[in-house]
Amino acid sequence: MKKTLLFLPILTLILLTGCISSSPGKKYFQLHIDDIRPDEQKQVMAEKSGKIILVENVDVEDVYNDYRIVYRTSPYQLNYYSYNFWIKRPGKIIRDAIFTYLTKANIFKKVIFHFAEGDPDYLLKARVDVLEEYDLKQLWYAHLKMEFEIIDFKSGNTLMFYRFDKRKRLSERRVERVPVAVSKILKEELTILCAQLLAKIIR
Repeated sequence: MKKTLLFLPILTLILLTGCISSSPGKKYFQLHIDDIRPDEQKQVMAEKSGKIILVENVDVEDVYNDYRIVYRTSPYQLNYYSYNFWIKRPGKIIRDAIFTYLTKANIFKKVIFHFAEGDPDYLLKARVDVLEEYDLKQLWYAHLKMEFEIIDFKSGNTLMFYRFDKRKRLSERRVERVPVAVSKILKEELTILCAQLLAKIIR
């Protein structure tokens, strides 16, 4: 009887340990902006602007400003992954990616985050309306909807406004492909944004 009583707690511990070890682990993701190829560079710049641009904090729609990655299977319901997270809140990840792109594009004299780093010529404001995985039966997409506003710092006037709403099909039906596709969307749209901006500010 005593042996049986002693065995039960040990068996319970083994079962619990097995459950814990077999539970899925948390995964953390971030965006990555690849180096800009020569052909992409030609799309963006004819010459360097010689201006300083400040990238402000990115505003994000509340339901998407969460560490958990959002996915949906219909237009009517949002869901959050339980074990898949952004490494930072989306606003910070997007802001970092914009900064990286503008730095690699080398079209401004300086790209900054804070006024203490220099006197900006332009302010870049951005807002994220949608950042999600969109699952349509056998087809999965990354969905990014954003808007940008470029402001002349001295006058306070809006120099340009740019908005996009784009989906990119995932190469595999795996959440790991979402940050890859979102990074590509953001890079493509920033290329268009910068080309249009330079056409305005370079005469």
